[in-house]
Amino acid sequence: MKIKNILFKTWNSPTITTWFSYFAKAGNALLVLPLILNRFNENEVAIWYLFLAIISFGTIADFGFRSTFIRLIAFAKGGAKEIRKYNKLKDKSYRSGSVNWDLVEKLYSMMRYIYVYVSIFVLILFSTAGTYSLVGPISKTNNEFNIWISWIIICITASIEFYGKIYKNYLEGLYKIALVKRMETLFKTGSILSSFAVMIWAPSIINLVIVKRVWTILNVIRDKYLSLQVYGGRLKQFSNIPFDKKTFYKIWSPAWRSGISSLMSNGLSKLTGVLYAQIGSTSTIASYLLAEKIITEIKNISNAPFYSKIPLLSKLRSADKVSRLIEVSKRGMNISYGVFIMGALIVGILSEPIFNMIGSDTDFVDPSLWWLMALAYFIHRVGSMNMQLYITTNHVISHIVDGISGFLFIITSFLLLKEYGVYAFPIGMIVGYLSFHLWISCYYSFTSLKENILPIFVKYLFMPFLVISLLVLLTLYNS
Repeated sequence: MKIKNILFKTWNSPTITTWFSYFAKAGNALLVLPLILNRFNENEVAIWYLFLAIISFGTIADFGFRSTFIRLIAFAKGGAKEIRKYNKLKDKSYRSGSVNWDLVEKLYSMMRYIYVYVSIFVLILFSTAGTYSLVGPISKTNNEFNIWISWIIICITASIEFYGKIYKNYLEGLYKIALVKRMETLFKTGSILSSFAVMIWAPSIINLVIVKRVWTILNVIRDKYLSLQVYGGRLKQFSNIPFDKKTFYKIWSPAWRSGISSLMSNGLSKLTGVLYAQIGSTSTIASYLLAEKIITEIKNISNAPFYSKIPLLSKLRSADKVSRLIEVSKRGMNISYGVFIMGALIVGILSEPIFNMIGSDTDFVDPSLWWLMALAYFIHRVGSMNMQLYITTNHVISHIVDGISGFLFIITSFLLLKEYGVYAFPIGMIVGYLSFHLWISCYYSFTSLKENILPIFVKYLFMPFLVISLLVLLTLYNS
């Protein structure tokens, strides 16, 4: 009976199923990595990871609508009667005791209108700025025609993928996290097996792109099917509500702020790789893009215990269950910190022997650069998670915080780039996010919890302080 209960909890756990999904995604990127490093030359490795960097950067181009719609649908699931701010916890007139399906229906209709334009924007962005950033790197390869065909495939499928986010937003906002992540894990496993087959029997960039983008379209079809099945097929009963400007402005207000925040935080880290690809040597570009991809996957895996709970945290905030909110968020953050440092340590210690073992033509970055990157990303994670906790109030200030921190990041990186090369990027990130983002985010997060700030400060920041200290020591040791 105990085993059955454990299996049931695992099957329905948002955190564990999100972990499975992230591990599958990381596996898709990292388990196929030895074959990519072994079968592709340096130019092809650089192009492949430049493709992935641009695709990742493109996900930021939705202006913050994805996170906003998930949060608002979660509010509606918690009984919210309208779209508003939820930082005045004593005001109980804005919520009822059950799911507000009328509001969910209205939000879904708005998603359909908005994401048509977002998808067109993504197609234009990839076709122009993305193409321009690839001209130089692709000119250094031996098979330019096939690589450009690969890029056309990516542009078209990226726009379809963006429109398909309406289904995933709907599911995650209704807290069907476990269901979504279980299915994602299965599909990502299929993608891994397909990628392995390509790299063993027909290794080329165009073949790898075709396989992966086929799975991208299958993901959209899967999410639509799941959306039509949950809650007794409630989505099938939704009518197409006409576009409402008043509702749009309520959505747009927090969305554009979240979009600016995402652009000035995650977007900048992605952009560094794209920009460096225009000026760096092929070997250093390939090494940096590879390290950036690996640290991103570690970050994604470590996000699971906290970010999988954001719809729940939004629901708890709107329901005025602050004690439960603190308990869930603190536990998720601390587990996330532990997973991140474990992943960074494993890669930092084992990367060199693994690369030697597989006979890679591409070297990994120096240990000191890796630890600097780990330190920068970790500081950013601490600030971002606390900002996400505050944003459950639907009062979005992250565009200001990330904007100022991003500006400091850009200025510092620019000033140091000529002398320190690629090291300028993690140093700039550390300066920007440690000097401003981290402390402002924690202040707003803690004060929104309406409790004594000192005990909250100790609970939330003791573990990050230990991890940051360890990463600083490792960086100094390897410098």
